[in-house]
Amino acid sequence: MDSIGIEAFLAVIRHGSLTDAANALFISQSTLSHRLAKLESDVGVNLIERGRGIRSLSLTADGQEFLLLAKRWEGLLLETTQIRSRKKSISLSIGAVDSINSYVLPPVYRALSELSRDLEISIRTQQSTELYLLLERGEIDIAFGLIEQPMPGMIIDKFLAEPLVVIRREETPQTHEMIDILELDPDKELYMNWHASFHAWYNKYRSATKYPPIRVDTSILLHTFMETPGYWAIVPLSMAENFKATGKYGLYRLKNPPPDRICYQIQSIYPRPSAVEGLKILDSVIKKVLY
Repeated sequence: MDSIGIEAFLAVIRHGSLTDAANALFISQSTLSHRLAKLESDVGVNLIERGRGIRSLSLTADGQEFLLLAKRWEGLLLETTQIRSRKKSISLSIGAVDSINSYVLPPVYRALSELSRDLEISIRTQQSTELYLLLERGEIDIAFGLIEQPMPGMIIDKFLAEPLVVIRREETPQTHEMIDILELDPDKELYMNWHASFHAWYNKYRSATKYPPIRVDTSILLHTFMETPGYWAIVPLSMAENFKATGKYGLYRLKNPPPDRICYQIQSIYPRPSAVEGLKILDSVIKKVLY
């Protein structure tokens, strides 16, 4: 078993087809197929199930287990290269959903940037389901998402729970502790679906009214539409406080509120060797800045 075969195997997994994997490696499909066949011969099991078409590829059960080993091997090779070049670098790739990246993690990112010049940080914004795929492919080291989706080889912990509250654009922002959702104008609502439990709660209290005319999925779009007084939205407290700080929005707690919005921290049981130190630094910064 050699690194060339493992490189070919991981390329197929990450690109989803022999054609794209071969193009990414700048080799022919026949060369790629030969490398995969040699790898399977070396390990003694079939790793990839091949359908009739070259794009119909999936991992066998043995292939699923081997994927974790291949990622660890890849990380060790990177570490070996760094040792040989006598340059030790700490890298960390973080993925999170839009609202967490924009309103929860910024103080963490600022602290990380000031902590060490030797820490290379990559930050990605994706949907929760996409974050799991990126983790599985080894493209990010840690993720902060809104879905708890158990997967082999992953550690999933509750990271943050925060209430959902109302923000409303107002000429003279008021500070009111409580408001009933039925008191709010449905024609001026901007709807964001935060999680399945929120959707169920919303349908219960809004069943007698029409569905909101505007639905958005990013905080930037909320800012775009909420420039007109009277427009409102239900958002996590961290986002609401950011809006309120501009002096243009009132913040209201809901009577009979929906379930809290929960964020999960997800990472691999076997992180890349070059990311281990970065993950430790991130953990210490989170504890210092957020808790």
